[in-house]
Amino acid sequence: MAQVKNIGSPNIRNYSKSEYNGSTQNWDIAQDQNGIMYFANNDGLLSFDGSQWNLTRVSFSSPLRSVLIDKNNNLFVGLINDFGIIIRENSKPPVFVSLKHLLPDEYQNFDDIWNIHEINDGMVFQCFKYLFIYKEGTIKVLEPQVDFHFSFQIKERLFIHEPESGIFELVDGKIVKLPFWDDYLEQDISAILETGNGQVLICTSANGIYKMEDEKMEPWDTPVNNFIKKNRLYSATSLPGNYFAFGTILNGLVIADGNGNIIQSINSRNGLQNNTILSLFVDRTQNLWLGLDNGIDYVEINSPLRFFNSENLGTGYCCTIFEGNLYLGTNQGLYVRPFDEFDNDHPFELVKNTAGQVWSLEVFDGELICGHNQGVFKVKGNTATKTRQTEGTWRFIQLNTKPEFLLGGCYNGLILFKEGDNGWNFYKKLEGFRESSRYIQQDKEGDIWIGHGGKGIFRVKLNDTNDSILQFIHYTKEYGLPSNTGNILLGYKKNMYASTDSGIFRFDKTTNRFVLSEEMNRIFNTSAKIKTLTEDEEGDIWYIADNESGIIRKNEDQTFTKITAPFKKLDNRYVNEFEFIYPYNTNNAFVGIDDGFAHYSAKVNKPYNETFSSIITKVEIQHMDSVVYLYEPETEEHFKFPFRKNSLRFHFAAPFFENEIPMQFSYFLEGFSEDWSPWSTHSYKDFTTLHEGNYQFKLKAKNSYGIESDISSFAFEILPPWHRSGIAYLVYILMFGLLVFLITKLILKRLERAKEQEKIRHQQEIRKQEEQHQREALVAEKEIIKLRNDKLRAEMIHRDKELANQTMGIVQKNKFMIKVNEDLNAIQDFVINETAKNRILSLKKRIKKEVDIKQQSQIFETYFDEVHEEFFKKLKERYPNLSPNDLRICAFIRMNLTTKEIATILNISYRGAEISRYRLRKKLELDRSANLSTFLSNI
Repeated sequence: MAQVKNIGSPNIRNYSKSEYNGSTQNWDIAQDQNGIMYFANNDGLLSFDGSQWNLTRVSFSSPLRSVLIDKNNNLFVGLINDFGIIIRENSKPPVFVSLKHLLPDEYQNFDDIWNIHEINDGMVFQCFKYLFIYKEGTIKVLEPQVDFHFSFQIKERLFIHEPESGIFELVDGKIVKLPFWDDYLEQDISAILETGNGQVLICTSANGIYKMEDEKMEPWDTPVNNFIKKNRLYSATSLPGNYFAFGTILNGLVIADGNGNIIQSINSRNGLQNNTILSLFVDRTQNLWLGLDNGIDYVEINSPLRFFNSENLGTGYCCTIFEGNLYLGTNQGLYVRPFDEFDNDHPFELVKNTAGQVWSLEVFDGELICGHNQGVFKVKGNTATKTRQTEGTWRFIQLNTKPEFLLGGCYNGLILFKEGDNGWNFYKKLEGFRESSRYIQQDKEGDIWIGHGGKGIFRVKLNDTNDSILQFIHYTKEYGLPSNTGNILLGYKKNMYASTDSGIFRFDKTTNRFVLSEEMNRIFNTSAKIKTLTEDEEGDIWYIADNESGIIRKNEDQTFTKITAPFKKLDNRYVNEFEFIYPYNTNNAFVGIDDGFAHYSAKVNKPYNETFSSIITKVEIQHMDSVVYLYEPETEEHFKFPFRKNSLRFHFAAPFFENEIPMQFSYFLEGFSEDWSPWSTHSYKDFTTLHEGNYQFKLKAKNSYGIESDISSFAFEILPPWHRSGIAYLVYILMFGLLVFLITKLILKRLERAKEQEKIRHQQEIRKQEEQHQREALVAEKEIIKLRNDKLRAEMIHRDKELANQTMGIVQKNKFMIKVNEDLNAIQDFVINETAKNRILSLKKRIKKEVDIKQQSQIFETYFDEVHEEFFKKLKERYPNLSPNDLRICAFIRMNLTTKEIATILNISYRGAEISRYRLRKKLELDRSANLSTFLSNI
């Protein structure tokens, strides 16, 4: 920080207790290596990462008095009767770990730990009763002569104040008294500082500042010393560039240079929440944090921008510096205050008669002319005099060809002012042009150019005496412009330009058309529409565009350098369509904004490309209300999450506190994303249903200056679900091996069974073949038997026939024999010859013998048994009461012999044969309907 500005107020951001959710008082401040801010608050340890406040409760009975972060990024705190370290573990909230147990019993009871210091001897914790020096797990205790008050550190030197004894210094582990304070023992010391040339400043609470020279104390007779005596000092710190910040009890903050000159005074009137400043801290961007008696304030002192917006001046439209005064024109009126001296107690005052909308302020020939909603005013000091012109007037230009005339643009046309003995006065209104003329320029040829916000651009030609209008041309698309409206008139080096949505167009007088200007578009190198531009005395171009603003500096080699970073904080604060920029000189430029004015000074050489950190503040499992990681500095742990926790939400921040707009973030999930995400202001990102695998969440931030932060990362692994885990795969392999084994065994068993089945099948086949052969043999045998039976049946039939034939033959023979016998009996009586008679008798005997029934029956039975051997046997078994004669009749009936034939064979009468059949039916127990022949055939 090369210089602290003394014009305007720095940008101040207020954090009330309702915002940080803590108590009112903030006693000490620290910042870790990633940029996170910490505050010792009555309720505990506050932390702020740029987007979110967090409170860590250290004690429910004691306020936190001190906080310090050492070179190893360890966070130490002090409170009433205790001190220790804050442990920040990745998945747990920060916790306080007391170091008090390392103290001997006689030192266990003490008061507030007001200060913590890091020196070569270790960490020093200071209370009123003792100094505790902590190093490598042990604590050394140093006691005062009476009581300590406060301690102060300058580089490696540690000073301790004892109100009744003097100032001491810690040297080689011992407290050594310094001799130069014996005359001031009753004065309370609030700070000990060192100037740029090595002088030590002893800052007291109520008696001002003393400087030590040649081991002698002398009052530091400076303006800031008088301020401190009046407002009581409580806190102080050194600033880069040999500046000091003093926090008072009664009147806020004062910044002084190394010579004690007051550079800046900031209090509740111009931005602070409270005038009592308990603690001061310079962060790594060289800006100030204030711990107040009620709240926390951030003061952006390391900035080329200052603001005039704390006195409710209204919206800024125009300003100028004239005769040592700064005039600000707003929607509420014209305000004035001295410009060439610092007087923080001198507020702006409203210039008399100017209440209302002010449009323009311009100095012509030593006279300040104000364009106002109510007309035209001439301003002198803090008084304005209205001219005859009563119509609302935008602004004036001095005519090139007639410098005694001013041409003014009004709400409905043009007016002329003429210079006279008493300055500029209304001359006449020009007829022939009735359009609103807010933008007004004059080119080299003397033609007047008018820009109308809604209708576009006009060129007005005046007569030779410049007091009347000859003609005007309305430039539209027909004249080369991309549209009829929305074109803004710009004048640069007496050339006319039109700023459009399609770029900057230059008027070509030879063709009377607007053409795209390659030179201007190359200089500005932006797609945004230029709203206004002004060239300063160095030839630099100051401009405001739709989405950017800045300076285009002209280099010695005639090239241009665009500077936009300092003005990034003003984006979205300009008054739309009424943008205003006033470069008074290189170090004083004023810009109109929506709540006042901003002041820019190039003397503050602020680096805008400094790196900063992006931080992953928290990782939680979605829909489970489970936090798995909380911010821990420099953690390299690789996290593993079960598959059921594969939906994560990442919270992040970037502790860059100069941003007026939300920080932008971009992220990349390695193992999932294909590219970095588009920039977004969202401070969290959800990833749902991630597949198992290794991931690394990477984060970067971009601040309002367009600078990207360092990349932070969070490595983690989503474990596979149980069915895709290593153990599961091992089980799968074992199961697969077992399955292969079982399948192999099953296949072998099946093969064995197949072989067995094949063997059985083969045996069955053989058996079938055997059975087939047996069946075939049986069939053949049956066939043979059938053939044999057929043969036997044929033989039987043949025998039956033979038997029947024989029987019939017997019947016929018997019939014949009986007939012959009858004939012999007939002729016997007629034969006389005895020989003949004897011969007849012998013949009759032989006939009788041949007709012997009994013998024939035996012969018949013998033949019948041969043909039907089983018939008589079955018949006798079933009907044992049958007589031989019945058996013979049964045989004759079976042979289908008629009753007559049976009677002949048996040598009985036909009637006798019928009676024999009848008796036989009764013995066989057959009813009349049964056929006897059929019955006997079935036996």
